[in-house]
Amino acid sequence: MKKSYMGFAADSETRAALEQFARDLYLPEEDVVDGDAGAALEMLSDMPTPECIFVDLGHSSSPLDELDKLAGVCDPGTQVIAVGTVNDISVFRDMLDAGIADYLLKPVTPDRLKQAYEKAIAPTSHGGEGSAKALADVIVVVGTRGGVGTSMVSTNVAWILAHENKKKVGLVDLDPYFGNTATLLNLEPGRGLSEALDEPDRIDNVFVDRTMIKEHENLMILAAEEAMQNEVPMDAASIETVIEKLRENFQVLIVEPPHGNMQAVKAAIRMATHIVFVTNYSVVGMRDMIRLSGLANQLAAGTRQIVLANQGTAGKSDVNAKDFESVTGLAVDVEIPSDVRGVAGALNAGAALPVGAPKSPVLKTLRKLCSTLYGGAKPGKSKGKGKGKGKGKGKGKSEDKGGGGFFSSLLGKKAS
Repeated sequence: MKKSYMGFAADSETRAALEQFARDLYLPEEDVVDGDAGAALEMLSDMPTPECIFVDLGHSSSPLDELDKLAGVCDPGTQVIAVGTVNDISVFRDMLDAGIADYLLKPVTPDRLKQAYEKAIAPTSHGGEGSAKALADVIVVVGTRGGVGTSMVSTNVAWILAHENKKKVGLVDLDPYFGNTATLLNLEPGRGLSEALDEPDRIDNVFVDRTMIKEHENLMILAAEEAMQNEVPMDAASIETVIEKLRENFQVLIVEPPHGNMQAVKAAIRMATHIVFVTNYSVVGMRDMIRLSGLANQLAAGTRQIVLANQGTAGKSDVNAKDFESVTGLAVDVEIPSDVRGVAGALNAGAALPVGAPKSPVLKTLRKLCSTLYGGAKPGKSKGKGKGKGKGKGKGKSEDKGGGGFFSSLLGKKAS
């Protein structure tokens, strides 16, 4: 009889996570076995392959070659979820192009394994209403501080994925007082976010159609513009329930938590399948990038982190890309070029960049980021061969470019 899954774990921590995942879904724990991709290849060569396979690539020097060999023994329709230590967007895209269902960074958690498993098996499930339903990817966009372009990034990524990549996208602005994603698209925010947070369990198809703002048939926005004197419940449980409920109605959910509201930031990060950090080349940007990446490592271990450095917001700075990566221990995946006139013109007109500034180099970079996430091109700048790989832990040698003071003190505070 064909198994529903098998998990191959090359270390005790991954094995423990797989076993807990199996218990949570009432799957047989004995289908978690010790071994890496080589062990998987050997075992699966002599048996019908399960519907879903978790394969540990943590010790592999050539993960793509390992996956290619594994594909040769898998039955058609088998879903493969890889687990590894390489935090590189280009490698992730190559793995998806090779046909795997997902790639998770170590250390993995049972919840993250469950998300990947449910998403992988959903397309192959049969039956009526009881069939598994694919849940949206949750892309959380977090700014290291105010003014780095977080809303510009989240709004335009949502617009591009909806209009150009034909994804069904929900854009969630978690700031009920100062959120501006709807305004950037010349839309009234309404009170949808406030209603959702007040009664999150009510969210269903009817709620989505009635309460969310429809910008396009593929793009709906949940936002609010509450009066300052009104209290809006912003507890973590309500935020997580809102996100979980909305995942059932979209293919992609873009979530922007308000800067400085750590309860909202933490709740969003816990629900994320991807985390996009927006920062700039500044001392403060470096400091807060270290802290936020460390927080994400604690709350959402294994969730992919993408670092965007916005060159259009720092002004004149003594910090450059090399300094930033050396101090933070993080690779800058995407550099957003400076285009103050084009971006400001589009924002002031209440238009997305493809409409308000179609020739902007910023738009070109954001399109490449979207393609990186959902097929095709590489990002605007990929630091695939440098230091800083993997979950915010620095690998490279640090150099003090700041001549002492606060800049120098950051060298001892890398994310861990």
